[in-house]
Amino acid sequence: MRLKLLLMLVFFAFLVSCSDPSEPYDGVSSGGGNGSSNGSSGGSSAGSSGGSSAGSNDVAVIDCQATSDALDRTRADLGLGNVILVKYNNGSAPTIDNPNANEVTVSVTGENVVVTVSSSTLTTYNFVVSGATTNGSLKIYGEFRIGIYLNGVKITNPRGPAINIQNGKRIGVNLVGGTENFIADASGYSTSENEQEQAKGTFFSEGQLVFSGSGYLGVRGKNAHAIISDDHINIESGCIAVTEAERDGIHANDDITISGGIINITSKGDAIQSERLAVIVSGGQITAKTSGIKSHGIVSGDSTAKNTPRNGRTSIKDNAKIDITVNGNGSKGINSAGYTEILGGTINIQVNGGRHIETSPRDTSNAAGIKSDDDVWIEGGNLTIKSPGNFARGIKADLNFIMTGGTINIDADDDGIKADGNLDVRGGSGTVKSKRTTALDCATGKTCNKGSLVTTDGGF
Repeated sequence: MRLKLLLMLVFFAFLVSCSDPSEPYDGVSSGGGNGSSNGSSGGSSAGSSGGSSAGSNDVAVIDCQATSDALDRTRADLGLGNVILVKYNNGSAPTIDNPNANEVTVSVTGENVVVTVSSSTLTTYNFVVSGATTNGSLKIYGEFRIGIYLNGVKITNPRGPAINIQNGKRIGVNLVGGTENFIADASGYSTSENEQEQAKGTFFSEGQLVFSGSGYLGVRGKNAHAIISDDHINIESGCIAVTEAERDGIHANDDITISGGIINITSKGDAIQSERLAVIVSGGQITAKTSGIKSHGIVSGDSTAKNTPRNGRTSIKDNAKIDITVNGNGSKGINSAGYTEILGGTINIQVNGGRHIETSPRDTSNAAGIKSDDDVWIEGGNLTIKSPGNFARGIKADLNFIMTGGTINIDADDDGIKADGNLDVRGGSGTVKSKRTTALDCATGKTCNKGSLVTTDGGF
């Protein structure tokens, strides 16, 4: 019987696809969890739910919707040991099944669950979370790595984060195959949520977050960031839709590494930001849309850092597929405090914003497809940038632009490619156009070699 259930689970995992519902869990609807058609569940078709029809300036949103799964997963079904079950009961007290009370304590206040794992443990405990609440939360304390299995859960916390992990170790987050999970936070956090510990977003963790599995996670960030770690974030698989973020969609203090999965983000702030280090994308499919002034698609590093700005690199390679639309003035598709390297993948960037001018202190910021405080290297892949916004650029490198392979197609209002150092095309091919000025803007006294690029200069 157990083998049969496991085989069924594997089968249903292969059935999972992804949608980007316009409204994740708000206590009423789940956004299409029973295998309904994409058009009725909020998934994107051409011209709907953020998808793009022919002639639209927006990129297409990749569908991602979980297929319904009748399995009632138990410890045996998931193949786990050291399990604590947490089930929310939509208004009633959550049900807790904790056979590990010697090392794990669980307290319940209303619909809020607080878990404390013994600081002396050397056991990796797994928390399987399901059910629904519109007035609850999950908070976990500990000092050893844990696993969290989101098994069809819907959490809205009207006072603070939906999930708050006060644990600085590795946190494995498994989106269980065949399930849809939705979390939302409050638009304003209560004082108690921030009195003694940080609470920076809907899903907050002190430690590294590693996402895996083949299920769906919808996140609404009404107060600040949607998903945030004070450490690293790794996304290996699964379907993550940030349908609302008051600030950043995915934010980490350290590296963000994406090797698989489908990720759809709509944010007022940056879609994906590593505050201090790198963003590395080697696989998966990312669709990102930002709306705020100087809000970027991908941000790596802190340009104000004195000692480690080069650590703020952006690296895109292998089979990565990235579609970015930025709408605010001064916004960039990719903004790196260090260097940007494109070694492979397919990248489409749409820059609808134009020039942003600040009066105090005086500062002018042009929108751009890619902006690097260091070099821009292109060695492979297929890069398309459309920058029709007023004075918007294609690529701006504060040091060198070097291309040895790949294909680029840039159509910009201002400079197609501007380098303050050398501009040297040694390989690859493509076209670069400027409506307003020069396709290639080379610094005086530096190398300016356009190689095989086909250029079209504009003018006033």
